[in-house]
Amino acid sequence: PPGGLHPTPGGAPLDGPGPGSALLPVGPGALPDHGAAPGAGTHGGKPVPDPLHPARDVTVSTFWLDLTEVTRDQYALFLVDTAYRPPYVDEDWAREGWNWDGPTPPPGTGDHPVVLVHWYDARAYCAWAGKRLPTEAEWQRAALGPASEERLFPWGNAYDGARLNHGTLLPPNYDDSDGWERTSPVGSFPAGASPEGVQDLFGNAWEWVEDVRVRGWEQVRTRDGGPADATGALHDPVAVGPALYAASRGGAFFFDLRPNPSGERSAFLAELRRKSTGFRCARDP
Repeated sequence: PPGGLHPTPGGAPLDGPGPGSALLPVGPGALPDHGAAPGAGTHGGKPVPDPLHPARDVTVSTFWLDLTEVTRDQYALFLVDTAYRPPYVDEDWAREGWNWDGPTPPPGTGDHPVVLVHWYDARAYCAWAGKRLPTEAEWQRAALGPASEERLFPWGNAYDGARLNHGTLLPPNYDDSDGWERTSPVGSFPAGASPEGVQDLFGNAWEWVEDVRVRGWEQVRTRDGGPADATGALHDPVAVGPALYAASRGGAFFFDLRPNPSGERSAFLAELRRKSTGFRCARDP
């Protein structure tokens, strides 16, 4: 229903083609206005005024979203089925329990979110599973609810370190006080779920979304490919390229959300494989 995210009455979690995670139907509704404008800064969850790129009201159509981040075991099935390139970075840090041995993840991490995947890897997996990356607007709608709630976190407005796999401001930024120095199995922090039951939206691993990072609304289109309105509310927007950076959301296991909750909105080079960046998939009804 408009303004809410609720499972279809009587509905059950749905698996997409292949090994995809369970999906949750997410209803339409306006996004919180903080972070809605490409390139606009945020402070304390509210937009910093930017006369060149003012914030816009945004709505999204109903969509399905994975309940959890894509796991390494799920990604392994994709690798076996397609002979796609395994997560591997030829650097010393990546040899410390991050690189894969062919289609096999590091031992004991199969239920952890897949990382060491760049934006194109994530899009390839989603396509194989019959899904797609969520748009940034969809991801934010799922994580922060409708604009009227003005939510800062999936669970509410008060930070609680027991609700997510987080880091600390102090170098080297790893923090095992939540039980995990690195990534944790998906769904390990049920108290941090959104009201609709979506897990790990904040913490554990950054999540790629479909949008690239742009500096103005002129590069924003609707999901059906049409131009976005010059003014007023936007429906189903997606920021298209060309651009060097793709958007990512949610923070990760070494990221500290306490100083600025809106700091979880970021972007990385689209071709960069990072030990803290994964993804989840979405699908149209």
